[in-house]
Amino acid sequence: MNNYSRYFLITFLICLLIFSFTKPVVAENSNIVLEFFISSSYCDSCEEKKPILNEIESFYGDNITIISYEVDTTTNIDNYNKFKSYGFKTYPAVVVKNITADEKYNVLLPYEDITFENIKNVVDYHLIGNYSDKQPEPNENEICFPTPFGQICFNASETSLVIITILIAAIDSINPCSFFVLLFLLSILLYTKSKKKMILVGGIFIFFSGFFYFLLMAALLNFISIVENTYIISIIAGIIAVIFGFLNIKDFFFFKKGLSIGVTDVQKSKLYGQIRKIIKITSVPSLIFSTIVLAISANSVELLCTFNLPFIYTGTILPQYNLGIIDNYLYLIFYNMIYVLPLLIIVGIMVITLGRWKISEFQGRVLKLFSGIMILSLGIILLINYKLLENVFSVIYLLILSVLITLILSIIWKRR
Repeated sequence: MNNYSRYFLITFLICLLIFSFTKPVVAENSNIVLEFFISSSYCDSCEEKKPILNEIESFYGDNITIISYEVDTTTNIDNYNKFKSYGFKTYPAVVVKNITADEKYNVLLPYEDITFENIKNVVDYHLIGNYSDKQPEPNENEICFPTPFGQICFNASETSLVIITILIAAIDSINPCSFFVLLFLLSILLYTKSKKKMILVGGIFIFFSGFFYFLLMAALLNFISIVENTYIISIIAGIIAVIFGFLNIKDFFFFKKGLSIGVTDVQKSKLYGQIRKIIKITSVPSLIFSTIVLAISANSVELLCTFNLPFIYTGTILPQYNLGIIDNYLYLIFYNMIYVLPLLIIVGIMVITLGRWKISEFQGRVLKLFSGIMILSLGIILLINYKLLENVFSVIYLLILSVLITLILSIIWKRR
């Protein structure tokens, strides 16, 4: 080897050594920055979106810079404050910005909008730099179908939340505890032979039952928004649901035996005592006030019967849609409107039939069996993968399966 070859080889090795210890520098013209907010602890939804960001990085190379921020309320408080300043509620989330442009051109992409196509459209928008054009809208998950008046489209994610809300609230409303209290209240009111009094007392009872339930769900929602860890909440909700589901199923086969979720005989006697006092009241204001007190007492006693489904809904279903505060409360109101519908139907039937229709003990046990199977199924899903509840078909399949199992078991048990 001659001297020139030796010098060349030494120079090459020195350069290689320098580059191997030098951190790659992003191109100076890389003004497009993607801020990727993820949880500092394990987050399955974050892991789900990471490949998309990797694909974007490979596609654009040095034309963009991706910065990952691990968000935590204690160790990474600065990242957390930055995350909250954008108005995000859940992880993961992406902000696409041009650091040389005004902040108003930043594009925020919550979890459901983090797709390769959406991010690519936003990056291209910033690379072109023509900010007189309208910002690209994230492609919504839309379902379209033709009609004689043209094509009609609707947002599948929002529609699925409406349907899921209806299904969960309807299942929650099949509550033997509140059914028995309301039926007993109305059956005693029959002795007054006044349909107006039945409608008044029944209506007040139902309204304040729904209002009390709304306050409970609002408190759960606020608590969960503070915790801000859907994965942990789903595990807790799943464990509670599995326990409650098993206990409700047990009550069908072994009624009033062992540990049970429901109104005890002592609690029933106290409520029935309040109901009997209401019947003797002649003053309308006193009647209204006493009915409100009864509704609050009854719903406090029934809390264990109904706690699990509101917890599942506010803790694992609503947070997946990244709604605003007002939208969250509107969905809670909608949930409670569905929740009280069966109670309204019961009042209507009792007023029309004057008490000829009643729920038997066996029918109450069947309701508990159905509720238990459905809650147990939801609990298992929460423990396995809570994001399955974002799919409306998952809830529908669970509902159908629960109804079929309930019918089969109740028929077999009754024949036996």
